[in-house]
Amino acid sequence: MEKQNQSQKSELGPNWSYRGWCFANLLKMGHCAPTVMKSVLDISSTEKEWLVKLSAGMPGGIGNTGFECGAVTSPLALLGIRYGLREVDHGLPVIFDKGHALCQHFLSCHKTLQCREIRGKDRFPAHCIPPVTRAPELFQAVLDGNYRDTIPSARRASYSRLYSHLVENNFHCAQAVFAHLGYTSTEHQELFNATSAFMGGTLFMGRTCSAFTAGVMAIGLKTSEIENSYLRVIRLLAIMTVGGNAFDEKINKFNRSMNRGYKLSRWFTKEFGSTQCQAITQCDFSDTTGVSHYVEGGQIPKCRMIAGKVAEKVRTILA
Repeated sequence: MEKQNQSQKSELGPNWSYRGWCFANLLKMGHCAPTVMKSVLDISSTEKEWLVKLSAGMPGGIGNTGFECGAVTSPLALLGIRYGLREVDHGLPVIFDKGHALCQHFLSCHKTLQCREIRGKDRFPAHCIPPVTRAPELFQAVLDGNYRDTIPSARRASYSRLYSHLVENNFHCAQAVFAHLGYTSTEHQELFNATSAFMGGTLFMGRTCSAFTAGVMAIGLKTSEIENSYLRVIRLLAIMTVGGNAFDEKINKFNRSMNRGYKLSRWFTKEFGSTQCQAITQCDFSDTTGVSHYVEGGQIPKCRMIAGKVAEKVRTILA
């Protein structure tokens, strides 16, 4: 596989950019998060099909909820594979600096991280093409750059206190879900690394609950088949254009995981009122007051409970 990828890139010549490679994958896969994941793996000549499956439920903004774009979440998982939580710098794992840098680059290009704001109300999601095709080069820029000052000092102090509190209590939002599902850090270290950025609503930003995100990932990992057909994607786009049911599971192989992720989101919202971490915890982790409210309010048991319930619901959905 590695030799085949290298041969293909050689034949395509030096003018074949990251964007071109990603666009070609998009035309035969049809959805954002797995396209970005597959493209970065292809460009680096890495064969990890399980990562593409892990991202299968992320299109449409994590379980098709309209929140964090799949062109952000897949690179964050890849940064997790690269850095994990091993190296800590000034109170935070390096992935926080790299992940926030990625989000800032994405924001400077697209003005938002939210899927629903990017795609707008058009039936044909042409607005999704630039974020998807640009994602591999943003990922590479973050890998190559030094981003130690990405997070402002006051916010870093708040994040550091929260991170220390979670470590002391041996809790990681996303990893707790996978632990409940029977995965272990010793046997599935790369999987646990891939979830590293998904704490406190994605890098402590209070966005989509990271336990819910892990549930969507777990569904993709277990149920996904990988779409690989230009003709089927053309059909998908035609159905989108006329307003048909583009999420019919016969139309695209990723739709099965996306639909189950959306089913999880509907249950999660009914159970906890929102899929958003800040709405659930009523804490803004970017300032000391919000972190104090979380720490002194003893909210980790509540988050453990959420992780356990997500895992239980995932088992039901998979069954």
